[in-house]
Amino acid sequence: MQGGNSSGSSPDIDKALATQVDYRSSVAALVFLLYDICITIDDEVNFIWPKPWTRTKFLYLLIRYLPLFVQTSILTIGSPDLTPSFHFTPHDCFIWQVYQGVATVLVFAAVDCVLILRVFALYNNNRTMRRLVVVAFALEFGGMCVGLGLSLPGIQFDDICLTTSISSELLIYAGSTLLFQTFLFALTVFKFVQAVREGWGDTPLLSLVMRDGTWAFFLLFAVVAGDAALYGLKNHQFASVLYGWLLSVFSFAGYHVLLNLDRLNDAPRLATSESSTNDSPYQFTTRIVTDREQAAAYELRAFNARPSGSGHGG
Repeated sequence: MQGGNSSGSSPDIDKALATQVDYRSSVAALVFLLYDICITIDDEVNFIWPKPWTRTKFLYLLIRYLPLFVQTSILTIGSPDLTPSFHFTPHDCFIWQVYQGVATVLVFAAVDCVLILRVFALYNNNRTMRRLVVVAFALEFGGMCVGLGLSLPGIQFDDICLTTSISSELLIYAGSTLLFQTFLFALTVFKFVQAVREGWGDTPLLSLVMRDGTWAFFLLFAVVAGDAALYGLKNHQFASVLYGWLLSVFSFAGYHVLLNLDRLNDAPRLATSESSTNDSPYQFTTRIVTDREQAAAYELRAFNARPSGSGHGG
């Protein structure tokens, strides 16, 4: 079935079609990301730039601009006009695949860190939960690295670096991400259900965390599963069609989660003077509360952690 000749088309026609589809998909993913960055740049200037350099600010900039850089650079591969003029060797194509694989691991890991910090905050930095999530993240990261390392030697290319054959070990890469995303989403849902039963599930920030966690999970799961399904097909000429979207969607989800928290933090809050705000500007309430300890217990301390001696929360 490789080559998609069931309709009688020639391999050259299939190759040209795959090249066009792959390239146009990459361009569309890049345009989508550029457009979203342009319409959210005001929020970045207002919320991100004034902050001191913390891990949150670093993660935000990495998630927002590394995929943009990678996607811009890879447009030279797969372009019907540009690629043939470069005369890539198989070794060049291999190095290019390593570059894309490492960049994807970095983006995935950065987005996972944002989602992990949210889970830590939801569980009030519970030591057992922190250890459990860290172990799960280490297993995911190890699975991605192992899957990438085992699959790279088996990837084959044509004269323009279009993938023609892959190793099934690459599915370990995707499977590790899918399992970890499902694990984090399950923890978020569990805490939300618990909060609803205890009567504080309607607090604005918890509602935001649940809402963003839900759409981000299904969006990320869909694009990773779709990309894995394409790599599982025998016709590998279309395997990389979703690669650009993989980067764009993870970038989109990661920085929107952080910007949405900043937008909520910027809204007027009546309980500021009644609850602890020393460690983080994010709280799970915008209403006057009578239990100061409960309000403080559910702060999002993990976000916008201030440098020692800082007099404000960003």
